[in-house]
Amino acid sequence: MEKRLFNQGWTVSAGDGSSLAALIGGAADPPKQITLPHDHLVEIPRNPQEPNGPGNGFFHEEDMVYNTVLNLDESAAGKRIWMEFEAVYQNAFVYVNNAFAGKCAYGYSNFYLDITDYVKIGQPNPVKVVVKNGVPSGRWYTGGGIYRDVNLMIADPVHIMPDGVFVRTENADTDIAEIAVCTEVANDEASMKSIVLKAKIFDKDGNLAAEGNMPATLRGNTADTYKLRLFVKSPKLWDAENPNLYTYEVSVCGEDGEDTVLDTESGTFGIRKMQLDPVNGLRINGRTVKLRGGCIHHDNGIIGTREFTFAAEERIRTLKEAGFNAVRSSHYPMSRKLLEACDKYGMYVMDEYADVWTSSKVAYDYSMHMTEWWEHDIASLVRKDKNHPCVIMYSIGNEIPEVGNKIDAGWGKKIADRIRELDPTRYVTNCMNLLLAGMDMLAQMFSGARGQEAEAGADQPSGEINSMMNNMGDVMAQLMQSPMLAKATEEAASQVDIVGYNYALGRYEPGGNEYPNRIIVGSETNPPDLDKNWEAVERLPYVIGDFDWTAWDYLGENGIGGYTYGDDAANPMGAMYSPYPWKAAYCGDVNLIGDRRPVSYWREMIWGFRTEPYIAVQPPEHYGETKHGSQWCFSDAYRSWNHKEYTGKEIAVEVYAAADEVELLVNGKSVDRKRTGEPHKYMAVFDTIYEPGRVEAVAYKNGVETGRDVLTTAGDDVKLAIDVRTLAGTEADAKLPADGTDIAYVDVSVVDENGVLNMDRKMKVSVSVEGPGEVIGYGSADPKSGENYYDMEAMTYEGRIRAAVRAKGEGLVKVTFRAEEKSYSVTITAE
Repeated sequence: MEKRLFNQGWTVSAGDGSSLAALIGGAADPPKQITLPHDHLVEIPRNPQEPNGPGNGFFHEEDMVYNTVLNLDESAAGKRIWMEFEAVYQNAFVYVNNAFAGKCAYGYSNFYLDITDYVKIGQPNPVKVVVKNGVPSGRWYTGGGIYRDVNLMIADPVHIMPDGVFVRTENADTDIAEIAVCTEVANDEASMKSIVLKAKIFDKDGNLAAEGNMPATLRGNTADTYKLRLFVKSPKLWDAENPNLYTYEVSVCGEDGEDTVLDTESGTFGIRKMQLDPVNGLRINGRTVKLRGGCIHHDNGIIGTREFTFAAEERIRTLKEAGFNAVRSSHYPMSRKLLEACDKYGMYVMDEYADVWTSSKVAYDYSMHMTEWWEHDIASLVRKDKNHPCVIMYSIGNEIPEVGNKIDAGWGKKIADRIRELDPTRYVTNCMNLLLAGMDMLAQMFSGARGQEAEAGADQPSGEINSMMNNMGDVMAQLMQSPMLAKATEEAASQVDIVGYNYALGRYEPGGNEYPNRIIVGSETNPPDLDKNWEAVERLPYVIGDFDWTAWDYLGENGIGGYTYGDDAANPMGAMYSPYPWKAAYCGDVNLIGDRRPVSYWREMIWGFRTEPYIAVQPPEHYGETKHGSQWCFSDAYRSWNHKEYTGKEIAVEVYAAADEVELLVNGKSVDRKRTGEPHKYMAVFDTIYEPGRVEAVAYKNGVETGRDVLTTAGDDVKLAIDVRTLAGTEADAKLPADGTDIAYVDVSVVDENGVLNMDRKMKVSVSVEGPGEVIGYGSADPKSGENYYDMEAMTYEGRIRAAVRAKGEGLVKVTFRAEEKSYSVTITAE
């Protein structure tokens, strides 16, 4: 099957695409020329009056129309033609030659359209995609439009179906692996066809590892799946530490064999074996694995939801370097590019179906369509994932209220059964919030948790789920341990292989005692609680891992990880969300432009990967003030010793250390020596007087130094340092594809003459491009900046700012930054 990108030559305009609007006309803005993928919402000014407010980061949501023209030459005559949309947010209606060709309601699902009967060979074929985005449609920043790739596929009448090859490991050890190559072949002709199905497997060096073939007879106008068994000797097994990939090549040939190849499909896969039991937990290739997991949303910060290979790889590579070995897509099916990155770098994946089933969380979310679309969307999810060894489990939902209702819980069985029919090789989980599942009995339990008599409605919390959980504080932890909640979700838990608990550490041990065959995963947990959660994960064999909320900062759910200060500090938005100009959650281990925050290094210590201490400094302007934060707040300390305006004033220094004690020194003089390690949450806080110069932390175990960390004051004479990174390499050999299929990140840092980052020196920096290129996103990690990501001038945040650059043809792309009347330039080759 010929497959090519269909991203070039599109336009986008606001509107609902209605025929009445077209007849009336008006002063609508002219269509904008674009190259896909494209996020319409990130290109519109934000507004504090937006209906979805802080949930969607105050980004404007609206309908939009995409148009292009498809030209097909005579080579396509008599063939089958499909378009694949990897995702369109949301409610996409597709028209070809002004005829309705199909739709997809779910904004995160890939979908195929057979457009064979709609196109004309040798003539221009107008293609229109109308996107109808109800407001509000999501609890976080959703993006809007065709934000992932569009693919065009052309095949002969006898062909392999799209996503029609499933290469699965039947059994494997270090000596030999049994591989089943299952291929769905269609014959769209009326007459019967005799074929030979051939399969080959190659190792990473291109050497043939296994091959086989089988004859088959295809009746007319039918499709069927054929299983071919192959054996790979001395296989290189895939896991997170050894992400060994093989390549498969499947061909449909005429009965005369090699001389007539009707269709060919190729791709990568991994050979691995999984086992699950309450004694050994999760085993991969015979070895017990504990999942050091993080949840991730689907946006890429300054470029919105647009997905590119380099952006995906940067996220996964960064998280892997930070110690994570697993990610959970929350709460949507993961993109193809992210899956490929996880395969490449070795990252286990929990791929999630949806945030809602039949009960809505916001007015126009997926619950409007789930009952009609679930089978399509589950099939799309599984068919997309099935050859990716990184995917070890499917999640059928996130915090679904229905799991506490005996009738509605039946949806879980339907979804889990369908997944197992399509893919029996992976596990199924459901990420349950027990509090949400037991809302109808919450008044009784809430009163009991306070030691009061149960009164219907007494002190019962209400409102948006995140705010409700946060406002309940310690009572929530008590409620999560309730046997009533365990009983209410018993049926839903029995439907899956792994029970996912969101914020329910208190159920881990009782759950194992009450249900000895149960396997548990902490599917969503609070950042400050990793020390307690990880102790349980390591101690209880049936608890297979922990997924932090969240591994990477994201747009929307404004300020759930941010602090307010002062005795009377109140959030004018109510609940816990932050007002305009906030636009991000600010609860990630990694910020919006890929810089690791202090919590990331603390996490490494708990996992046992870091022996050196780590210094972070609390904002000196808030020293001594009362601090208010949500359950998702860890700390707002940052790694800077540049606070000269606070010289001689008190300042608080946090030191994280996996040691018995840690000593803090300022300019060589000891401030204090404090206990740390596990009993003290791996943290010591020192109050000292700020002096410019050098702050140093020394860790001790059994009285012996185990490591030290040093932080120095950067000089006042600063400049911009530029770092260019692309899939092809760094600045010296940075290259971009001329067709715009990938991007470069050009990172700017404010440094002194010795290259020391000055995080507190704010600079307004502009960016411009010469040559065949464009900036498709520009900004910092500042979660509350009022700047737009399409602005070409922005302020640095913590000494950093980033430009995302895309090529528009061959040649040299010169990117120039200007600050304080100085210019700094780099050149990228587009080819």
